[in-house]
Amino acid sequence: MSGGVTQINVGGYVIAFPSGVLLREGLRGMCVAVLLHRFDEWMLKDADGTLFIDADPLYFIWLCEKLTRLKHGWVDEIKIFDAVQPIPFYHDIFFAESPIAIDRPHKDSEDQSAFRSFMDKMGAFIKSSIKGGRGGAEVLSVTVDGRTVATTDATLADFDTLNDRFTKYGATPIVDVCAHHFDLIVDFARRCRLSPDAAVVPPPSCADQDELVRVSEMYGVLEAMYPNILANDVMQTLLTVIGKKQPNTTCLYKSSLHGSSYASLVQRVVGRRGLLFVIKCDDANTIATFADTKLHLPADPTSQLLFRCPVSLFSVCGAFEGDGITKIELPQNEQHVAVAGTQGAVTNEDGEPRGKVCIAGGRLWLGYGEHGGPTDDLLNCGQWVMKEELPANRKFVGKTINRNSNAASLCGAETYNITVQQVEVFQVWSAVPADPILSEDGLRALVAATGMTDATPQLLYKGERDGWEHEAMFKNVRDATDLLLLLKDLGGSVIAAHIEGGLSPPADPTAVTTRPCKVSLFSVSGAFEGDGITKIELPQKEQDVAVAGTQGAVKNWRREAVGKVCIGDMTDDAPGRLWLGIGCPRPAGDLRSCQHWLWQKELPAGKKHIGAIDNEGHGSLASSINFPLADMEIYTLQCRKRRKPDTR
Repeated sequence: MSGGVTQINVGGYVIAFPSGVLLREGLRGMCVAVLLHRFDEWMLKDADGTLFIDADPLYFIWLCEKLTRLKHGWVDEIKIFDAVQPIPFYHDIFFAESPIAIDRPHKDSEDQSAFRSFMDKMGAFIKSSIKGGRGGAEVLSVTVDGRTVATTDATLADFDTLNDRFTKYGATPIVDVCAHHFDLIVDFARRCRLSPDAAVVPPPSCADQDELVRVSEMYGVLEAMYPNILANDVMQTLLTVIGKKQPNTTCLYKSSLHGSSYASLVQRVVGRRGLLFVIKCDDANTIATFADTKLHLPADPTSQLLFRCPVSLFSVCGAFEGDGITKIELPQNEQHVAVAGTQGAVTNEDGEPRGKVCIAGGRLWLGYGEHGGPTDDLLNCGQWVMKEELPANRKFVGKTINRNSNAASLCGAETYNITVQQVEVFQVWSAVPADPILSEDGLRALVAATGMTDATPQLLYKGERDGWEHEAMFKNVRDATDLLLLLKDLGGSVIAAHIEGGLSPPADPTAVTTRPCKVSLFSVSGAFEGDGITKIELPQKEQDVAVAGTQGAVKNWRREAVGKVCIGDMTDDAPGRLWLGIGCPRPAGDLRSCQHWLWQKELPAGKKHIGAIDNEGHGSLASSINFPLADMEIYTLQCRKRRKPDTR
């Protein structure tokens, strides 16, 4: 210290700081004045012996200029006028009123509680070897863009990758990032250390935010900047409840990081399968929903697309008494996801445009706009469940939606439409292969039921392995014939179809190919009381298969383009017995959406049918007429070639 000026190193930037001005009345009681004028010997020093303050240099450059103006009488006091971070953050720390005086007291005369209070405020800038000090043991530095960035071991303690860059590789200059971005992530680590426990530390921002995110991820700071809604143990519990074997996860989208626009979600989520949506409604209520599908957008940007798939809805916290994740059992016919094109909207049951993403029949909407149509902001949501869907073994403590006494909110709201705090989407997948639908013996029995007793089934396609896009099915099945389709619905029923033709698409991707071929349907399990495979004989006139090209659609008997594959005739009195990729009023987004029906008179009289029956006299071998698949397998049945007799 010389002439009222102190040489200090702030975050690697050495400043001639006008510390003498801090001795004036009105300033000498500030924490920074007491720190520099009374406890300078307790502070860390850099390699040159200069006092070190672990703070953003920008604040002390700003403060230096303010004190200089005060010294020359250009201003009467130090004020903050519309200053951007980090200046207000550090000013609140250093210009807080000190609990103790700047002058050293007589021995043992100082109030110890006041001293401890000062250490609570300024201990972060005092060596850890001093009682009450939390500033660390050493100053660490690295060179970026030809200048020094410095901090302490205490600041780096919670960031392993960043700490390694200073400790293991500190002698090597950083050349792969700019100094500004590196400054921002180091200062974020500082602010995490200096902020009160449980305080949310705002992440930094800059003109090139994408590059800042890249650098933050490179140095292991990104997750702290944008923490997940769920703690790791809660997420692991949720994954267990979802039921994936040995689940793996990766975060695809965070509204806090990527913004809350629909376009941002689409950019990161489309084409990924197994989507877990986690939504923080408010400080007390968090919900989640898992949709086991791969989303893509409709070809028409003004349209919408439906994906039937297993959907699970959960209250993570807030809606039920006590701790623990609560699963809401959803009706099978409501297990689907609808997404809008970039210029379109998902419509409600009345055909009115409402939102951008609709999950489980509207039990969760993203980008929801009740009266003015959808909004691009995904934080505008709609959420409800029917009260009878709430589990009886958990006490519901949420709200009833005030316009419908039979609807309840898992988000603590009294209205359908709410504005949530955060939305995150994770991809969840299993590290182990999906189980086969049937055992080896069960598959052998089914092959025998087709009449091809000497045939060997060769697996060509499996939905859970290969994906549910019809392109994936075409790629795997190709021009194979004598196909055995095995379908398992979410209710557990298993049905099969044997077609002696194939499923190859037409050359024109917009066309439909209809081929006559022998078709047989089978109930493998779930449709009849007792065990055993039951064959359903279809009329001779209904022996054909229609397959649409990748851009086409098979039409129903009303001449509406609704599906991708139809097995069974499409005459006026028999509009397709088994559909894959069926939707309304257009095909579904993938093959998983199915429809299957039979006339009741076609059900075998000798067996008690326990499957679905609708009001129009249609029965089904599945759990319902319309259903999403849990899995589908397609085999080709290859007959063994007989050896020619030896005529020698």
